Amino acid sequence: MTGEPAGRNRPFGQADPERTDPPAPAADAAPPEAAVLVDSAAIQHTIGRALAHGSAPLRHGELMELEARLRGHIRLLLPIARARAAALRPSTTQWLRYRARLDWITNQAGRELDDKPHSARQQVRSLAHDCRWLLRQTPERNRKATP
Repeated sequence: MTGEPAGRNRPFGQADPERTDPPAPAADAAPPEAAVLVDSAAIQHTIGRALAHGSAPLRHGELMELEARLRGHIRLLLPIARARAAALRPSTTQWLRYRARLDWITNQAGRELDDKPHSARQQVRSLAHDCRWLLRQTPERNRKATP
């Protein structure tokens, strides 16, 4: 171990050598059965918790737990959205916007959670919004989706 947090210098979705987590799906691979594995209710519950406006702010540990769940959901949903992007006509405005959003989500999901409470809360909220958008890209939630 180098003392660095896991995944600090690696792109989102790339496993650390010392970790035993299953590897993330390849960037452009989206098996059709991936849509079947999506538990929309669990994802919506996590999003709801992350976006809830309560009088008591979440503790850092709770934010870390939500962040981990959201990253897991994003890791599951990204291949489905990437397959949808691959079905779009390249170089169109829709394709460019879609790809830009996917790149943004990939970048944000790969960032470490900030130590400052307010920044950490904002990061978790941003991940929740990204996760919500990705969930809307699944075929069961969007009739236009064609992965």
